[in-house]
Amino acid sequence: MMIFELILAFIAGVLVKIVDWLDDEKKSKHWIKYVIAILYGLFIGYIIGATSFSVIFIAAILAQVFARKVDTPAHEVGFVTSVIAALFFNVPVIDPLVLIYFMVFAILDEFQFVGKWRKINEYRPFLKIAAFAMLLTGRFDYFLGIIAFDIGYEGFKFCAVPIINQKCDSVRNKQKKNVLKHRESHYNGSMI
Repeated sequence: MMIFELILAFIAGVLVKIVDWLDDEKKSKHWIKYVIAILYGLFIGYIIGATSFSVIFIAAILAQVFARKVDTPAHEVGFVTSVIAALFFNVPVIDPLVLIYFMVFAILDEFQFVGKWRKINEYRPFLKIAAFAMLLTGRFDYFLGIIAFDIGYEGFKFCAVPIINQKCDSVRNKQKKNVLKHRESHYNGSMI
């Protein structure tokens, strides 16, 4: 069962990054990002409602809300979907101390560091460090859950985005060549 939950966390990470990429980098208005947000909301809602590592996802989502990072309509759809799905799957029993512990570190990940500390913004290490520290208590599931999500999120960012951008650039270049070729043939034809 844990493998299934980790796969869902991985897929949720990929889907969240796709919506980030469509919103932030591509400035897309395409409706598909809302479908993807609903999908990641369902996966995260399931994770919150049905897994042993739900509290780390609750902390991460609450930190996003408090830091006002749920800042696009697509992510609002994903957030609302995750809340509704979590309520549908199950309302987990949460240890408030563990929730606060993870929230503190999740909020640190949302800070915008400057100067020589700017690199921290890229890696957002605090929640992962907090989950790693929980290994000392025998709770490996927190670490595995957040790492599975991050591998999906970062994997899409570092692997798929460059490939997609390269393909898009290639298509754009072909389109430009075709337009220029068409204009040239039209111009040459009108000179005769």
